[in-house]
Amino acid sequence: MTDPRARAKGDYRPDVDGLRAIAVLSVIPFHIDKAFLPGGFVGVDVFFVISGFLISRNLLSEIEGERFSLLEFYRRRVKRIAPALLVVVASTLVVSQLLLLPEDARNAAKSAFWSLASFANVYFWLFRDTGYFAADSGELPFLQLWSLGVEEQFYFVWPLLLFLCYRPRHRRGFLIAIFGVALLSFVSGELFFDRDPSFVYYMLPTRAGELMLGAMVALATLPGASGSRFESASGRATLGALAWVGLAAIGVSLFWLSESDVFPGLRAIPPTAGTALILLSGHWNQGGLARLLSLRPAVWIGLISYSAYLWHWPLLAFLRYGRSEIGPVAGVLVFGLTIALAWATYRFVEQPARHVRWSFARVFILQYAIPGGLLAALAVAAVKLDGFGLRYFDRDYRATLAEMQKQVLPPFHFDFVCQRQLVTPELLESPQCVVGAANAVTPRAILWGDSNAAHYVGVVAAFAEASGFRFRNVAVGSCPAIDSDPVPFVIATRLADCRASLALIRRVVDEFPVVILSMSWTRYENPADFLVAARGTIERLAGAGKQVILLGKVPEIPEYDRRCREKALRYPLLECPRWTSPVLPEIVAVNAELRAFASATPNVSYFDVTPYLCTDGTCSAFAADGRALYYDSRHLTMEASLALGREIVAREGVPAAFQAIATADDRRP
Repeated sequence: MTDPRARAKGDYRPDVDGLRAIAVLSVIPFHIDKAFLPGGFVGVDVFFVISGFLISRNLLSEIEGERFSLLEFYRRRVKRIAPALLVVVASTLVVSQLLLLPEDARNAAKSAFWSLASFANVYFWLFRDTGYFAADSGELPFLQLWSLGVEEQFYFVWPLLLFLCYRPRHRRGFLIAIFGVALLSFVSGELFFDRDPSFVYYMLPTRAGELMLGAMVALATLPGASGSRFESASGRATLGALAWVGLAAIGVSLFWLSESDVFPGLRAIPPTAGTALILLSGHWNQGGLARLLSLRPAVWIGLISYSAYLWHWPLLAFLRYGRSEIGPVAGVLVFGLTIALAWATYRFVEQPARHVRWSFARVFILQYAIPGGLLAALAVAAVKLDGFGLRYFDRDYRATLAEMQKQVLPPFHFDFVCQRQLVTPELLESPQCVVGAANAVTPRAILWGDSNAAHYVGVVAAFAEASGFRFRNVAVGSCPAIDSDPVPFVIATRLADCRASLALIRRVVDEFPVVILSMSWTRYENPADFLVAARGTIERLAGAGKQVILLGKVPEIPEYDRRCREKALRYPLLECPRWTSPVLPEIVAVNAELRAFASATPNVSYFDVTPYLCTDGTCSAFAADGRALYYDSRHLTMEASLALGREIVAREGVPAAFQAIATADDRRP
């Protein structure tokens, strides 16, 4: 067994690389298919604890030995981080400019630029589109670099704080202080998640607790620290047992947590505290779990884990960009390619760069400043060319792309469709949100709901034009049109905006004699309870004398990608099917339930466009002339919505539920 006193001086611990292997082998399968490990994202948090431990241990040892040098610290950090990072950024940036659609390539270049400056997390906090129709985060090729941003910002702050504040004679007080910082970080993540979930997820203040747990272990394992009592046989046995408890805490988190949970916050404590226990135990106890983690395969994976983490995400992002879902075979191939690239990067980039004996200035200039500056210039050029790159000079490509994009404009693209993530009082008074017959003055109805209401604006507008009424529309992404608390049905990241929007909308609804409701009836959490809440809202509106019109759920086209034909202009071997689907059973069931409920409830009517979209129960994403009907798998384009409404009027006239809106009684409840 290695002498723990020698290990305290900073000797290599193979079990730490084994712990890195657990971290990276949690993250990669999770990103391939979240069903494998619903909480696999905690692998990143395991990395944070390890980083906090290793960095703090080295810095504390140097400060106590009066060997501390800030330039030497940054020299080591540049050698460790920059070379592999720059290789991956360069490769990903070039491929993104060739493969991605210009808008996506432009955004990728922006995120690359911020990543080179160690602010990837800040970029994704401030600029990542989290709206309902936003691009899938799994297709953003630089998204994994947010965690490097957190660590790099920690590297800027922590050495200076240690140098200024840490004194060996006050170890216990310093330990208590950083424990307080850790606790505050975890609690703040919990408290501020509703207000700004992106900040909580991406930024250092709410991740600092994880790094501080590692720093606490580093303090406890310094020579002469109070933890030395664990050097006894009984102490090592106790720590050995605690290590298994720590592993269990990580394991339970991998299966118990999911992306719908508030995280980080208090839920981050079990996996990170478990990691800290394993690190603490391994310092004195090299039996049991430490021995298992020190096995050669685990150590090998740990050694290449940094490069594996860098490479796996862009590979998956580029594959998902063209292929949407990643099946088992593709997942295995991506995993194998990730390991191969990680080994090559470790062997031919990381290792040579780490072993150079250059001065800080030479390391900084040659390993970071010059190559990073060139990549930054390339990123800026890509942004200036609007993401087209060399395609900017291909007039045929640009014209073809523009025509394709025009055909699939989403509802929220149009000013008269008032769909937002957060509704404001100004929006609810805006005349642009009123649609319908030009000769009508006062809007008699309000179309209210989530994004499913927004894509009905065209249909209802066609009825309004033909029948002579006007209506106001308001839609809140992923937020149901109910008059009760949405907390059981809405994911945590949308709850605060949803609550605030509903509070404003409920006051405005009272002004209209007719309320048209459309929601994603099948997509909310706790669907049975959601329908009960929705029916309660409808009954209260109808009981107050209002006419309520329920709009059925539009058929879905699973796996449909509206941009497939655009992507196929450059994405190799990409074929775009016509995408047909039978009406899904859950949609048939919920529409039948809504129809029956409307028939049995006074003042409530029902209308459904399914018969007009589907023939013999089969629905297509495209019209007979090849025109796209859907913006995504669940929402119509505005062009298709308006055309559908006019087609219905031409064939059958204005549906009965809408005919009387123009003369609806305007009495207040």
